[in-house]
Amino acid sequence: MKKICFVCLGNICRSPMAEFIMKDLIKKDNTIHIEVTSAGTSGYHDGEDMHVKTKEQLKKASIQANGFISKKLTQTMCDNNDYIIVMDNSNFNNVLKDFKNIENKILKLTQFAKELNYNEVPDPWFTHNFDETYKIISLACNNLLSFLKT
Repeated sequence: MKKICFVCLGNICRSPMAEFIMKDLIKKDNTIHIEVTSAGTSGYHDGEDMHVKTKEQLKKASIQANGFISKKLTQTMCDNNDYIIVMDNSNFNNVLKDFKNIENKILKLTQFAKELNYNEVPDPWFTHNFDETYKIISLACNNLLSFLKT
């Protein structure tokens, strides 16, 4: 079974959105078994639920997002996952700097949505545009799932 961890800064907007979109895609596909989690590079929101607008965006898409608790990325999480999928350049650089043996498993989510011409998934905490973030993450997760099936 493959294991992936989505990573953003605070683990309340982008990475939980990606986690639950991917879980929903896997559940609907049912030909592949992948364990999906998410975490943040900071501990700013440890123990909190996801951002209310993230939860609303997922609900609007009929994606269940129950039982989420924000957490900070750890070396153990890096070791136990096959892929660490980050949202932006800052996350990418922080993960490379803070964790060892990660070089061959870290990817940026936007690699899987090249047709949208984004280098990073914008953080809706700052942009307030949860629709844009959902659009990018949704497409990228669909393409990432195809990649993982190969």
